[in-house]
Amino acid sequence: MTSVPVIVCAKNEERALGPTLEALVAACEHAEARSSFTYDVRVVLDDTTDGTAAVARRHPRVTIHESRGGKVEAQRTGLRAHVGAPASFAIFCDADVRPSEDALLALTRLLAARPEIQVATCRLRPLPPRRRTPLAAALHTYNLRRGFSSSRTWFNGKLFAMRAWDVPSRAALTGRIAALPVDPFYDFAAGVVIDDIFLSRATVLAHGHAALAETTIGEVLFRAPETWRGMNRYYRRMRRELERLDVMFPETAQAHRDFGTRGADLLPEAPFRERVHYALFSSALVVCRAAYVAERAFVRHMRGAPRDSWPAIEETKAW
Repeated sequence: MTSVPVIVCAKNEERALGPTLEALVAACEHAEARSSFTYDVRVVLDDTTDGTAAVARRHPRVTIHESRGGKVEAQRTGLRAHVGAPASFAIFCDADVRPSEDALLALTRLLAARPEIQVATCRLRPLPPRRRTPLAAALHTYNLRRGFSSSRTWFNGKLFAMRAWDVPSRAALTGRIAALPVDPFYDFAAGVVIDDIFLSRATVLAHGHAALAETTIGEVLFRAPETWRGMNRYYRRMRRELERLDVMFPETAQAHRDFGTRGADLLPEAPFRERVHYALFSSALVVCRAAYVAERAFVRHMRGAPRDSWPAIEETKAW
């Protein structure tokens, strides 16, 4: 039977990994009962220092590997470790989400039926916030309504199936990095850090925006940030990687400008309460932008490299 690698990269995810693997294994069994595919679930521990490995070992179906160097290298490790007759695609899952039972089957059927599709995703659905604050409600509404936009942007990497996954390693980027200025804030020597932003740009550049598709069934539950700190960290990670990629891969910048931007065109039709939430979200975003610019200037001109270049968004990790 054709085997589909399912790669879960985990860095200090002991609070979230258990429910993720339970949901993922259930989705594998559901898909195997209804298709000719089997699923090879591999958890790759990415410089883990907590009890994530012990959580993964509770699941006999899961194979465990170790990796160093960030999420992209963990994904590469998982793919290289796959055994069996490979499918034409692989599935990647974050360690802090819960796919629905029919999610993997939906991804598999979409890619099996439509060879022109390069990346398939399921709809994301944020869990209700645990904090009862106006900002938590605003962030939940923004994520639930997908930014009040009718246009697609790049795909989200929480759970996706992809043909020919290919992110250049840091070794492969040596020439590009050597030609770039040394910048303590962007740290180009780290290579590609956020996989889905790079892969979205590269896929659209090579195949056009029609190569990205979302299934009509299946969903992925996740926890969105609920505080300004969490929102700020999420914004900082995305904006920093977008700006890094503009410099490292200038040939992909136009693809992002043409396809990766969106506006809140559905906002005028939204209920009044949701428009208030969006206004609060927008106000918090202005502060995030100001904090980002200030930090970038401070790191570059005052104290050198940031102590923690890619801090975790802790509030999204616990189920």
